[in-house]
Amino acid sequence: MKIKSVMIAASVAVATAAAALAHGGATGIVKQRMDGMMAMGKALTAVGDMFKGKTTFDPQQVSNSADIVRQHAAEMGKLFPDTKASRKGKGTEALPAIWQKMDEFLALADDLDARAVDLKAVSQIGDKRKIRIEFAKLSKTCASCHTDFRKPKK
Repeated sequence: MKIKSVMIAASVAVATAAAALAHGGATGIVKQRMDGMMAMGKALTAVGDMFKGKTTFDPQQVSNSADIVRQHAAEMGKLFPDTKASRKGKGTEALPAIWQKMDEFLALADDLDARAVDLKAVSQIGDKRKIRIEFAKLSKTCASCHTDFRKPKK
């Protein structure tokens, strides 16, 4: 389980770094959602770094990261309106599947929120093993959404 969690966290970190380069020139709704994704990526990278031993384990930081994910998960529906600017805006990484399967997309956003709630709850207890398990579940939800609804990285 530990290796899987570290691999997921590393994937999030790489995706965050790649996204930072790809977002140049994005404006409007595309930039808003990219900024939210970047914020979530940074929050999750901070947690992943704790499990990789790069930073000190800090349950309060885990809790703060969960709050950031919750904030942005709640905005998902309004950040992907079915408009030309949203679908085709400069720098967008969104696949048409988002609008074709909006119910599935929003269900993943709800799952992301639920996973962040669970992560926050275990962070309040401070049990590192339980935090690692909930972090892996949350990261898996992120990866699932990226697989189904985001353009593959080149």
